Amino acid sequence: MAKKVKKGAEKIIQQSMRELGLRNDMVTNPTIIKNIIEEFKLDDFKTKNKRMDKFFKDIVSVPQKLKPMLDDIEKGIVEKHPAIIEFAELALEKKWFHQSEYIIRSIHATYIIEALTAAMCNSHDFFVEIHNHYKKKELERGINSLHTLKSIIRAIFVSHSIFGAIKSFSVDPAMIYFRTQRGFCDSRLKEKEAKKLLKTRKINYLEYKLLSPLHKKGLEQINELIRMNIYEAGITEFKKGLKTNSICAHELSEDIKHNPPKTLFKNKCVAPENSKNDFYSSISEKRNLFPAIEFSQDWVSLYITWNMAFTLNETEDLDIVLPKLFIPSIINAKSEDFLGARIISLWLTVNHVFFRKCDRKIVTGPKNKTEMARAWAKINKKYAFDLAKRETHEESKILMKSYKRFYSQPVYNLFKILGVIVS
Repeated sequence: MAKKVKKGAEKIIQQSMRELGLRNDMVTNPTIIKNIIEEFKLDDFKTKNKRMDKFFKDIVSVPQKLKPMLDDIEKGIVEKHPAIIEFAELALEKKWFHQSEYIIRSIHATYIIEALTAAMCNSHDFFVEIHNHYKKKELERGINSLHTLKSIIRAIFVSHSIFGAIKSFSVDPAMIYFRTQRGFCDSRLKEKEAKKLLKTRKINYLEYKLLSPLHKKGLEQINELIRMNIYEAGITEFKKGLKTNSICAHELSEDIKHNPPKTLFKNKCVAPENSKNDFYSSISEKRNLFPAIEFSQDWVSLYITWNMAFTLNETEDLDIVLPKLFIPSIINAKSEDFLGARIISLWLTVNHVFFRKCDRKIVTGPKNKTEMARAWAKINKKYAFDLAKRETHEESKILMKSYKRFYSQPVYNLFKILGVIVS
């Protein structure tokens, strides 16, 4: 990136932060942190991870510096996400950014979600502890992934959204896949072990199919789960009038279809690129297996800005939903680390939103959020066409032809993808 362009981008982001009431010298408010911890149902969480145990004790009693996190976020946006820069520049011109108590709360939520995501990426044992903790919380509220239909009905009752309910069940199998494969490290899961997990009701049938070594399509089905997850949102925004942004969802899915990413589990420290924050080295374990999924940075950037516009238009509770995309482990991720971290942050946020709805709480977004989302979608569309031309070698007319074909029968086509997953 040219120095002049980078300086301009930095200026836009720094001005945006000022308009939102965010400063690099900010520290956390332990009272706000404690409230979020309780809302996230982590106030009774216990961990054997000494570093994270200290983290949870410290954040509810001592203000923490936000500069390391904010620096990583700014670095990620400036160096990797031109569509965010374009939107921020437009928002400043339109005077869309304002200070709010929810912005302050959101930055505190970002701090917590980043710590959880990073620790789960870097410690299998901590991943298991959080996963078990939230599964227990789900069970207490009538959600049991072993009884998929009953759980979806319960989730629809709570969230009042079919697609919102289905989303959690398209993320869960990927979490189980990561959890189990990481746990076996150097050796592959044996068929008898996969059958034992199914028999003892530790996994459901779909998860068994993904994990079974006799089933040769495990990684292929993970890719289909990702496509399904993208289309769930794409169909929602298509039906609710944000059709321009749904073009991005289609291109993201088409890219996976034509250029399926390879997945390898590597021993590595997962951290934002070129981060100076020593938090990541402090939580990294010597033996940490994590999925390296080969997506291009252009694909990652489009995914993030597409999902930001979708979230802005479609959801309430933006103070806990948008942070999942702005955390350093997402916004400044190495491209091969992005999807693994994204699945974890999405799974956490799906649970956080579900808990809030169970508590009958809701935080409404800004009144002009639809106007902002439509403007952002127009920006994203340009990057979707660029990605199609570069990676799937499709001109805009070809992409739009397949787009119209898919969205002519969106639910039917979504279930076709589901059919591939369960076959």
